[in-house]
Amino acid sequence: MEQVYTEYREFLYSFFIKHVKIPSLAEDLAQDVFIKFWQKKDCADSIENIDAWLYTLARNHLMDHYRRLASEKKYQETVWLEMERHANVVIEEIYKRELEDRVAFLLQTLPRRQKEVYELSREKGFSLEQIAEALDISPNTAKNHLVESLRSIRAGLK
Repeated sequence: MEQVYTEYREFLYSFFIKHVKIPSLAEDLAQDVFIKFWQKKDCADSIENIDAWLYTLARNHLMDHYRRLASEKKYQETVWLEMERHANVVIEEIYKRELEDRVAFLLQTLPRRQKEVYELSREKGFSLEQIAEALDISPNTAKNHLVESLRSIRAGLK
């Protein structure tokens, strides 16, 4: 076994360094091939061409390494996209809350009647006719109050 290691160590290292270009990784991959060889030492005596057998082990190990890298990269991209999507949802929620808080503050500055009309229209979903009936005003007056409240809120948001 030691003879095989000393004889083929440089061959395997050269093979891997040519493909991965990183010395420490090439060394690790070569060591992995020797571990596989050691695990199959019982059938080592029946191997006729050890050069070809080690080359095949090395080539298959390199392909496994590339498959693992591709799988990890795909996983990392999926995780990154999910994190980005989640971050966008959180940011949108923060903006929404800030906007709601700002509108609530601006509502407090409106005259009482404009505030009532706005709340009935936007928060309770009443039509202008329903607002007019509830507040005992004309639909046209309800519309004017709504228009003025919206104008004030828009101006306050700029």
